[in-house]
Amino acid sequence: MKTKKTTKAQSHSVAEPAVVKPLSSTPYWVAFGILALFVTYYRSKLLGMPFERDEAEYAYFGKLILDGIVPYKEAYNMKLPGIYYMYAFIMAIFGKTFYGVHLGALIMNLGTMTALYYAVSKLFSRDAGIITAVFFGIMSLGYGLLGFAAHATQFAVFFMVIGLVFFAKHDEHSSMLNAFMTGFFIGLSFLMKQQAVYYILGIGLLFLVFQYLNQKGNWGNIAKYVGLFSVGVFVPYILVCLVMMASGIFDKFWFWTVQYASQYATGLSWDSGKELLSMTFKPIWTEYKAIFIMSIMGLVALIAGKYTLKQKIFGVVFYIFAFLATTPGFFFRQHYFIVYLPAVALWAGIFVDFIGNFISKATSMPVLRLALTFLIGFATIFSITSANKGYYSTKNPVQLCKNIYSVNPFVESVEIAKYIKENSKPEDKIAILGSEPQIAFYADRKSASGHIYTYGLMEEQPYNLRMQEEMISEIEQAKPLYMVYANIAMSWLPKPNSPKKIFEWYNTYSAANYDLVGICDLPTNGPAVYYWGADALTKRPANENYVFILKRKPNK
Repeated sequence: MKTKKTTKAQSHSVAEPAVVKPLSSTPYWVAFGILALFVTYYRSKLLGMPFERDEAEYAYFGKLILDGIVPYKEAYNMKLPGIYYMYAFIMAIFGKTFYGVHLGALIMNLGTMTALYYAVSKLFSRDAGIITAVFFGIMSLGYGLLGFAAHATQFAVFFMVIGLVFFAKHDEHSSMLNAFMTGFFIGLSFLMKQQAVYYILGIGLLFLVFQYLNQKGNWGNIAKYVGLFSVGVFVPYILVCLVMMASGIFDKFWFWTVQYASQYATGLSWDSGKELLSMTFKPIWTEYKAIFIMSIMGLVALIAGKYTLKQKIFGVVFYIFAFLATTPGFFFRQHYFIVYLPAVALWAGIFVDFIGNFISKATSMPVLRLALTFLIGFATIFSITSANKGYYSTKNPVQLCKNIYSVNPFVESVEIAKYIKENSKPEDKIAILGSEPQIAFYADRKSASGHIYTYGLMEEQPYNLRMQEEMISEIEQAKPLYMVYANIAMSWLPKPNSPKKIFEWYNTYSAANYDLVGICDLPTNGPAVYYWGADALTKRPANENYVFILKRKPNK
């Protein structure tokens, strides 16, 4: 009887290594949710911050929209109208108050973090997604970035990140819808803030490269998907142009958002820009030094680690164009850096992902990788918020606003507007000589002039005198019941060669047609002092910065 021979290989077989089953998505979503709620809690502490100028501008435009008035008809600015419609949308839901707007922005910020987690999880890993989303969330709230305010840059990032979600979905499964929606949401980002044009360029380049790598020479599909992406980018802007044409104000829209905006975009010299960059970026670096260090290490990990070609290309290109989005005009304002934060957070996320990969392979315990990610996220949030408790855990956001903005009358505008509202009728108009649109918004009264900022009137650009004459003409025609004059340098930002016609006109016109009924005296430190009625006639401001409230004389 034959016996079956056993081979040497069979008799000395080595067991296959056990396959480590990765964690499901559920614990990752739970970890992300807990960390995101921590960030949201700290943002909720700042909901009561009064509006600063940009927010007030958006809110005033948004209120006009809710009243059926399209942008640029009764108020002018160089920004595209996407941010105005978003404010109108938020105020329609949460109310026409700074608290309501900030609540809407809080929910939007939570949405940004969620979309960022999803997109980065698809493009890299869930661990990188958690860190990217949470680090962006805490940085976008930062003191050095004026993150408490609902700036247009926050909205630009929101729509860009939704575009990244469709980008990731398209990379996973190519479809005409995903290609179009990627471009569409990046186009909406541009409507929030023009500097998002760099998002269009950067993500457009990435979309093209990814299609080339994915389609492997199928030029028909490449052309189809890139074409749909491009169409999606332009659709939002085309729709805005059609609305402006249908409303009969395309000429004003074009002047403010293209002709004048192009003059503004020429900006500062590089030498002046470098000084601003140093001044604004140093506090941001100090506040988030740990994240920036992790981000730098993330670049090393991205280049040296076992990441795919597409991941390496995405990480580098996205970072470059996100930084470029901070540079228009070399103004380097604090909140401009918000558009840069997703890239900083992404590189930090890649670093944590790199460490997590090493731990997973060394221990064969995926739960340790998630635990490390959670602990790094939590420890970073805790260290940042603990280092500046006066900001992140403030119990008095109104006083915090005063501390941040000093003589800018953002807190005082509430009291000034209250006086005007109580002593006027809804149909009465007010003229504000200065860049304080929050007064018109709080008073619920229309501005007598569409120039709700006076910065443009003072800039050394070819339209400054024309703007001054237009504002003068609009005020004289409207004959507003109240005139508010802000004797505050930050409300005008005059230049050495600024035309002085508006000031000369104000001195003559106000003396002939208005009586002084209120003074808001603004010391550099401490609360403002108010004088109303007869007191305003007998008092004089004790400080360099003050606001005059004047009422139209009877029969004038």
